[in-house]
Amino acid sequence: MLDKDSPIPLYIQFKEYLLDRIERGELEPDQRLPSEREFCDRFDVSRITVRQALGELARDGLICSVPGKGTFVTRKQEAKFHPLTSFSEQMRAQGQTPSSQVLNQAVIAASQRLARELQIPPRAEVVLIERLRFADGEPCVLQTVYLPAELCPGILEYDFVSRSLYQTLRDAYGLVPVEADNSFEARLAERREEEYLQLPHPSAVLVMRQTSYLEDGRPIEYARSIYPPNQRFYCLHGPLVSGKEELILSSI
Repeated sequence: MLDKDSPIPLYIQFKEYLLDRIERGELEPDQRLPSEREFCDRFDVSRITVRQALGELARDGLICSVPGKGTFVTRKQEAKFHPLTSFSEQMRAQGQTPSSQVLNQAVIAASQRLARELQIPPRAEVVLIERLRFADGEPCVLQTVYLPAELCPGILEYDFVSRSLYQTLRDAYGLVPVEADNSFEARLAERREEEYLQLPHPSAVLVMRQTSYLEDGRPIEYARSIYPPNQRFYCLHGPLVSGKEELILSSI
């Protein structure tokens, strides 16, 4: 179950194991998890390993601890609707100037979760693009996007500081996202998120996870967007306008 000879740290393996069980529904919402000691005995790992994995799952909003009662799987709020508008278009419509800073971009091997979300084999190549988005120079969302590399070869040759990802997918690859699954959660910000979003410590953030689909039902994108608490959020329903950007949750 956990491979102690693997170069992947044990806490990540343990986290992925629990995450897989949560995603598959084997660990249901409100279900109590075993204690740290029970996990240690069952998997022959240290308490530090268990705590680190559980801590990351808690920061991701997937589990929560209730004093005196234990640790439980949280309920996930989901919605399915048509993406309607873009971050950049919303900013311009309200008289603000959008901009982006590319923090990281690479081709990586798909984790178990990415493989499920994008419906590709584990370890298949995935394009990662991480950007910090601004409105009038103020940071308002930290976003990481994952794309199946097979569908958009060479996409990292484009400059996404100013270029729309969805417009690039449409114009260069003929790929038009038309629908998305979304989930939302609130949690405490990680230090890195606080630094990029210029938040005091500690701060809460809103996390939106989005899987976007082509008209034939194939996933084209999995995205995680981190929003600061001082934003006002709203969603508008309607068809995706060709050439618009990927974000459907606007923050002002």
